[in-house]
Amino acid sequence: MKTFKFIHTADLHLDSPFKGISEVDPELSLSLTEAAFKTFSSIIDLCIKEGVLFLLISGDIYDGEDRSLRAQLRFRSELIRLYDADIKVFIAHGNHDPLDGWSANLEWPENVHIFSGKNVESITVDHQGEPVATIHGMSFSTRKITSNLSRKFPKVSTKKEDIFSIGMLHCLVQGSTGHEPYSPCSLNDLISRNYDYWALGHVHNRAVLNKEDPVIIYPGNPQGLHPGEAGPRGCYLVQINPDRNISFEFIETDAVRWAVEEIFIGDIKDAEELLSRLYSLIKDIKQRSDGRSVLCRILLKGRGGLYSFLSRKGVCDDLVLELREFERGESPFVWVESLKNLTHPPIDRDSLIERDDFTGSLVRMFEEMYKNKEPRDQIYKDLEALYASPAGRKYLEFPDEEHLILLMKKAESICLDRILRSDS
Repeated sequence: MKTFKFIHTADLHLDSPFKGISEVDPELSLSLTEAAFKTFSSIIDLCIKEGVLFLLISGDIYDGEDRSLRAQLRFRSELIRLYDADIKVFIAHGNHDPLDGWSANLEWPENVHIFSGKNVESITVDHQGEPVATIHGMSFSTRKITSNLSRKFPKVSTKKEDIFSIGMLHCLVQGSTGHEPYSPCSLNDLISRNYDYWALGHVHNRAVLNKEDPVIIYPGNPQGLHPGEAGPRGCYLVQINPDRNISFEFIETDAVRWAVEEIFIGDIKDAEELLSRLYSLIKDIKQRSDGRSVLCRILLKGRGGLYSFLSRKGVCDDLVLELREFERGESPFVWVESLKNLTHPPIDRDSLIERDDFTGSLVRMFEEMYKNKEPRDQIYKDLEALYASPAGRKYLEFPDEEHLILLMKKAESICLDRILRSDS
């Protein structure tokens, strides 16, 4: 077998808005919409630079079923660049861009193969006149597919002289979290097909689920779209050597990066020192960004004297505006998406929990809720009516366990702050 390379990407979400920004800064939001297109163009550049044999795209090219004409045209123009470079493209559509979604019925270049949603297709790829790989793939025919599509994939021979086998699927492997259970499967379902490599899509955080026999990878999305997708984003460059040894490398491609940073207020004396820390943090983020602009969420944490100042209405919003003004006109820039006040008043909680009064009882009650699931289950029950109401369904997201505990700690801090201030 001759040495060859390919790139594996997924979840491009072309034309996706940056969540939470369009309402605050429409002009910035419009320019950020370009980030996903720039990222995909970088992936195409990488394909050409590395001289790969083919590009694999494992679903969610677009952000929605009714993908825009603009996104389709931009996508096709990049694929034409690969046609000119004699690089093949294989596409397996996912839940955000199913085959039954709206399409402009554009004519795709001859180097592009889009897998069917009716059954698994197997396409053999030649390199310098020799067959080197067979790619097995299947698209989502419609958005919500809850059956295990991996079981439709044919098993292949395990003989080492056979050509390299690749499976392409948009799916949720058991144990992966944070995404809808579309085309759910187990790791063993994939391993049992005897392929050499599984090119997966759907999960936005990159993960190497299996390092060999077979290699199974989620590349994650190549451009983060909200604070939950912070840190480097990119694709995988994979090389197959004549001895069938597989090497793979994560390559950063994101045009704009999300960051979530923390500042602890315990040793900060006043507002002036806090501002100084915030300015220094922004300069540090810029130095670490490798020339990228960064969208940043800053979490203020810890206990300290600044708690009361930060809890005043409008203070955090004013700090955000000040930090945005600080970066106005900069390129690259650091744009502060929000400043979250997760601080607590400067109290000795350990001594309060021992007190034989109302304050001690309150702290012990909260402690019980943190440690035991039963009282938290009761809180969930009490909240159901609120979150199930028409307004709740529209505006509120039901809290998970971690978020609920954060809300409880915030409530405890507010209670203790008011009680202790009234006692003084």
